Amino acid sequence: MSGNGWVVEAPCAGDFRFTSEETAAEAPTEPLVLSLLAACHGCPFRAQCVDLVMPSASLFDGVCGGRLWRNGQVLATCEDARPTELRERGRRPITHGTEAGARAHNRRGERACSLCREAGRLAQQARRARKRASGT
Repeated sequence: MSGNGWVVEAPCAGDFRFTSEETAAEAPTEPLVLSLLAACHGCPFRAQCVDLVMPSASLFDGVCGGRLWRNGQVLATCEDARPTELRERGRRPITHGTEAGARAHNRRGERACSLCREAGRLAQQARRARKRASGT
């Protein structure tokens, strides 16, 4: 599947526990972490997840790609995780919630996240206001 359309089909779609601060603070053997890692078991999108989030480069905290991450380091993995899924393709992480983040999403050919869309909308609104104020 091209782009990031796979995200809505992933077993974790819409479950914010994968990226919550509470999850990241849990020990790798806690029931919550084990249940989230179990959801990643058999997921066909683990490599794409790692490529999208870039957990080691972004110092990610939470569950991504079948692994529990804290400060970009793997603390635990799901049962069938493979080392080949950990390849981050060298793209720089997106600074979400900024106009630059909206542009980065656009360059990657993906729909911007809600934070980046809002930042892009506000920046465009500010440019239009400056243009009206200058009279051109």
